[in-house]
Amino acid sequence: MPADLNNDSTPSRPTLGSLLLKSQRRTFLGVDKQKAIRFFFASNSSAAVIVLVLIMLFLLREGVDFLPTYRHELETYQHAGLEFCDLVEQPLAEHQQLCSKLRRVLSASLNTITYQARSRRDAAYQQMRDVEEETRLQRAVLTNALAEVPPAALEKLAQLRQELLTATQLAVSRLAVPPSLTPSEGWQLKRDLALLSPESAEPPLVLELLSAAYIRVDTEAHASFKPLVEAVEAFEAAPDELHTLLNTLKKHARETKALVTDFHSSGKGHGRKDPIDFASRITPLTSRIPELSGRIEAYAQRAQTAAASLPPQAGTPQATKMLSEMRAMLPGHLTEMRAAAGKLPQWSYEKRVSYFKVVLAFFFGDAWITNSSWQDFFGFIPLLVGSVLIAVLAVLIATPLSIIAAIYTNQFASVREQDFIKPVIEFIQAIPSVVLGFIGISVLGDVIKDVSHVSWLQWLPGFPIQERLNMFNAACLLALMAVPTMFSLAEDALNNVPRAYIDASDALGATKLQTVFRVIVPSARSGISAAVLLGLGRVIGETMVVLLVAGNRIAIPDFRSGLGVVFQPAHTLTGIIAQELGEVSRGSAHWQALFMVGIVLFVISLLVNWCARAFVRRFELSKS
Repeated sequence: MPADLNNDSTPSRPTLGSLLLKSQRRTFLGVDKQKAIRFFFASNSSAAVIVLVLIMLFLLREGVDFLPTYRHELETYQHAGLEFCDLVEQPLAEHQQLCSKLRRVLSASLNTITYQARSRRDAAYQQMRDVEEETRLQRAVLTNALAEVPPAALEKLAQLRQELLTATQLAVSRLAVPPSLTPSEGWQLKRDLALLSPESAEPPLVLELLSAAYIRVDTEAHASFKPLVEAVEAFEAAPDELHTLLNTLKKHARETKALVTDFHSSGKGHGRKDPIDFASRITPLTSRIPELSGRIEAYAQRAQTAAASLPPQAGTPQATKMLSEMRAMLPGHLTEMRAAAGKLPQWSYEKRVSYFKVVLAFFFGDAWITNSSWQDFFGFIPLLVGSVLIAVLAVLIATPLSIIAAIYTNQFASVREQDFIKPVIEFIQAIPSVVLGFIGISVLGDVIKDVSHVSWLQWLPGFPIQERLNMFNAACLLALMAVPTMFSLAEDALNNVPRAYIDASDALGATKLQTVFRVIVPSARSGISAAVLLGLGRVIGETMVVLLVAGNRIAIPDFRSGLGVVFQPAHTLTGIIAQELGEVSRGSAHWQALFMVGIVLFVISLLVNWCARAFVRRFELSKS
């Protein structure tokens, strides 16, 4: 055998794999390409974490000074005596709510007698307004010509009058006589409206007659419900003496607050102003505690007397129900008023305002009052309750729609149906939220309100609805916005169920429905739960829709109305930021309070996403 064939030192030809690996190890400017690519993707994946940290740092930088600033404002509120006045003013504010209920009771009762006469009068006046609106251009031209100095030529005025007369007659000919008017009244009304002119100050004769008839019937209605009218008037006048004294004390407290504000703004501690003697400023308030307590008790007695004189029944069942609600609310209101009188001697302007009290005032406060000449309050609870109620209601509406659509599309729909359903649902996500807000204002709100006034639906909680912009309106639109997100994630969860589970179910003889609802859906519960939670995160962070259609009433909803609470207006965390941030001065307590709201909203969003991840990890299928 030749020697060279037995030589082990003969170099072997390199393989293709070693050549490829060698080419991958080439460097550029001394940097390994693989390491550079790995570093590039690692840096991009960490960008989200960096942005998250920067956002949190920015929010903290702007909101960190809120607690000291708000503490200073609460100290001023206390030292100036505003807190002393509010011990009485705040429970007394409920008197206005009780009066509002009584006025609605009285209006509904009188309406049983005056409705027809008022409708006839209003219908006639509406006819006149329609004619004036249709001829407003001709009327404006004639009015300007009559006001010219020197006066316009007689020929020109005659021409303008003729043009107005022609336009008026044309407008009158298009009118349809209201069914509440008799044919003779309609004919006379049209005749009088045809002669309308800016030169005649007297209204048509028919309108005068209908107005006089309404006044006569209204007088008869007040006589018929005289006990109710007198009781309502007496209840409204009950706190007049208390208000007089309280306004005097509030004026003095405002003057003290102005002195404190001027003292701090002019350079406290620099010798420009003498310190304020709060003891002498507070004495005019505390010295009148006996008189104030006496007037509180007098108000309570008068309110009880007026309530006792209310008749047991009102003109309508709904009015009688409101009357019963007012009677039920009155004892608690009077108890609060008497408790306020007991707090007055114990009040002191020298009590220290701790940071713990400031935290409680913000996170558990029930009032958000800004730009007030009296005192600004930043209470978090009304905004949080509004946001949570709207978000939860939206998720309750969106969850069955999106999950059922995902199950049908994934398991039962044909390929053609899938190609149609998926793009349509995903297209909803492309609709701008402001457009959905317009729909809520102009269409959905009116539809919901009109449906609530249907007679055979009055048994539903909250019906009839008084406000067309409310939480239910906002929740419906937010549910529509959440459906694409929840649908897509739920369908992905159904797709991720292992094929072996389905094959095993089929092998055991299960039907299609049994396989879907006993195997596939339970196996995908982690993904479906995550879809619901991420849908919640989607709606709780939405701004424009809730700002446009939620009603923007900063108050804790009245849960005594049961399920009807969803038809009340509310404000939200996102809405208050969007509404007020552009109108406040940078660095003020109001500015810092809005950033504190942003911090809390940011934390809520993180918690929702963390819960979604926890659900996925808790119920995810074993990778083995």
